[in-house]
Amino acid sequence: MTIEILAAWLLSAMVAWVPPSQQWREGEFHATDRYASIAQDIARVALDPEEPPLFEGPQGRAQTALLMASIASFESFFRADVDKGIVKGDHGRSWCLLQVQVHNKTAEQWTGPDLINDRTKCLRAGLHLMRNSFVWCRGLKLIDRLAGYTRGHCIEEPYAEQRMRRALDWWKHHPFTFELSPPPPSPVAAATAVPASSVMVMRSRAD
Repeated sequence: MTIEILAAWLLSAMVAWVPPSQQWREGEFHATDRYASIAQDIARVALDPEEPPLFEGPQGRAQTALLMASIASFESFFRADVDKGIVKGDHGRSWCLLQVQVHNKTAEQWTGPDLINDRTKCLRAGLHLMRNSFVWCRGLKLIDRLAGYTRGHCIEEPYAEQRMRRALDWWKHHPFTFELSPPPPSPVAAATAVPASSVMVMRSRAD
């Protein structure tokens, strides 16, 4: 499975969730090109063998990529000014498409500008926070396990549910049907991923 095929599928979800025509300051043409670049970067990170997926099974990496895109659609609406670091959230502490909070540096020792200058660092830092949230909030239902990411507490709350629900609904109606080549097994993946299930029913590796 190539990055391009996964990216094309992700792009179809992104343009449905936040149509490029809504990016009126940037213009639809340029926004569509940038969306495609974002989808490529998400696919590249999700397919990286060094990055354990959030979900088990043959489609676990596609499901992980879809959840990343869903979160970005809520956190930043894929806006160019957020993508470029012009606009930041939480009084200047939250950076990039996934609104990663940076207090001096991330756990990966990246600064806010690092996340802007290399979008894949933004996506990796966000993915690591998602994985931590899944593990931390493993006692909650899957629909709420992003609460550690969205609220910093493992509670049932609407922001986590909205982001997960958008991914679940897209998968239900537009599942990724191509087969991904399995990467080498990762001990971290084995410890954290949600077991596979036929209904995405994305089931996290933290179960």
